[in-house]
Amino acid sequence: MIRLLRLTALLATTLGLTVCLVSSVVQAGPFDKLKKKVEKKAGEKTDKATDDALNKASDTDDGTVSGKGKEAGKESGQAPSGKTGSGGKVSSVSTKFDYVPGDNVMFFDDFTQDELGEFPARWRLNGGTFEVAESEGERWLRCVSPDGYVRMKLPTAGALPEFWTLEFDFFGEEPLASALSVRALGGGESVVWEGVFPVGGALAFRTGEIISSTPYEGAGVGGHHHVMFMARGTAVKAYMDRQRMANVPEIASAHGKPSILEFRLWATTKPMITNVRFAEGCRPPKDMLAEGKLVTYGILFDTGSDVVQAESAPVLRQISAYLDANPDVKLQIVGHTDNVGAAASNLDLSKRRAASVARVLSSEFKIVADRFKTDGKGDTQAVASNSKPEGRAMNRRVEFIKL
Repeated sequence: MIRLLRLTALLATTLGLTVCLVSSVVQAGPFDKLKKKVEKKAGEKTDKATDDALNKASDTDDGTVSGKGKEAGKESGQAPSGKTGSGGKVSSVSTKFDYVPGDNVMFFDDFTQDELGEFPARWRLNGGTFEVAESEGERWLRCVSPDGYVRMKLPTAGALPEFWTLEFDFFGEEPLASALSVRALGGGESVVWEGVFPVGGALAFRTGEIISSTPYEGAGVGGHHHVMFMARGTAVKAYMDRQRMANVPEIASAHGKPSILEFRLWATTKPMITNVRFAEGCRPPKDMLAEGKLVTYGILFDTGSDVVQAESAPVLRQISAYLDANPDVKLQIVGHTDNVGAAASNLDLSKRRAASVARVLSSEFKIVADRFKTDGKGDTQAVASNSKPEGRAMNRRVEFIKL
């Protein structure tokens, strides 16, 4: 009986790979040949993978996922935080990790407004089969076919902004060679650039004839990752967790400026994405506090906690450098939340988080503590409507105000 089950699973796996390869002929990407080489090498491990799959928990009928993901990466106090490895000293993060999220949120989706098992309303299907799933209280967009393409329904048409950022959480179980692709499309929907993970344990990035491959330094390519892209005019950088994976100073422009961002999920292990945030900005400032106040979305916290995440390092480095260069300046640090949760809890959390930011700047970046005052406003000073996800994302912020 066990041998029969294993034979059935092996046939299903073989059929899935066949469908995946047929699909790749229809919408072949620039890294497809690389993926085939990786899959050929991985084929030697098919029997073991099949046995392992028989022992794993299966998906439930109500759209939940067993044994996947992690706790929800957002709550009433701050931006999504479901990033891998959020512990450690902020100041110890490599200076190569310089991602700062944009401040004008144009799109945010955590799939909480969609029905489980359905295709999300704010996305466009371009191939494959997707559904909203749930894991440990968090919603995900899961690809249930061997290959699939989706696009965000952005509020504006035409070329993407000159300065923009994209970030999201990704979860995948091995084997997942080249399971995740993010591609920017230009005229005629031709590929202007594409980032693919994992290709031989690395993130591969290609634009025109330029191709780079940076090995991932984390524990493994499987599991939960936070993926980020940052565009500055013709320059694009890609990041995974706290590592910068690509740094291209000039994107090939044969197909014009990108106007579409497309996600491809290509694996038989049902990879997923969530907490997708696309924002305009941030334009590199000549003077961070020229107008007397800096509003930032780059200071992050663990869910329901006032502990500053290490991914906040780029913004805090900028603040500390500014204070070093302007020794007479003192700042008030103010925390803000959206309106999710009890108002009293939001107010308390925002105050504690502002105090935590001041402590990190003092203890890790050696800024004298008496240069800071802290406060929290909870959800009382919204800058956008809390009725939409984009508005709530903009209300979760930290402000630095000159005293």
